[in-house]
Amino acid sequence: MPAAVRMQGISKRFPLVVANERVDFEVAWGEVHALIGENGAGKSTLMKILYGLQPPDEGTIEVDGREAVMSSARDAIDQGIGMVHQHFMLVETLTVAENLVLGAEPRIGPTLDITTARRKAREIIERFGFDLDPDARIDELPVGLQQQVEILKALFRDARILIMDEPTAVLTPQETRGLFEFLRGYAADGHAVVFISHKLDEVMEICDRMSVM
Repeated sequence: MPAAVRMQGISKRFPLVVANERVDFEVAWGEVHALIGENGAGKSTLMKILYGLQPPDEGTIEVDGREAVMSSARDAIDQGIGMVHQHFMLVETLTVAENLVLGAEPRIGPTLDITTARRKAREIIERFGFDLDPDARIDELPVGLQQQVEILKALFRDARILIMDEPTAVLTPQETRGLFEFLRGYAADGHAVVFISHKLDEVMEICDRMSVM
């Protein structure tokens, strides 16, 4: 079975800094794979390359055995890759449902079909067992629920590979346990997770394999 992701010979240079140098990285379907290392080791840069936010200077990327070119986040989304950033990318004045469909809005003519947006949001919330009100505004939600919205944004776009960048940095212990339960179930369903972290106790608890940079 081909790997979910295979990155080979990835290099990325910035002025005065080599962020990645000939990096090989592979993630299998059905696993939670930790990507760990010191601050500045290049973990987030490597994943931004996978998600199309940074172009590599060298190297190749394969998704499910097929070579892929990630020129933008749209390319990554089309390949079934989602990324939950350490600093959330939500519009705080919009509702949960509006954030979920942002960029893929159902419409009636030129206007947003809010009824369909709410229905789709409710369906995916129930499907994954999250505790969210589709009509709640983002700025009214605690951090743990905002992270759920970020995850659901990726799942709404059919992500099969989920990149989590330092996902527990702002979570309470109870919220962390809930996140881990979701990630285990998501991987058990045959998907893949990349878990970027520097917390070794959490890595040992949740991850099947790890790569150290």
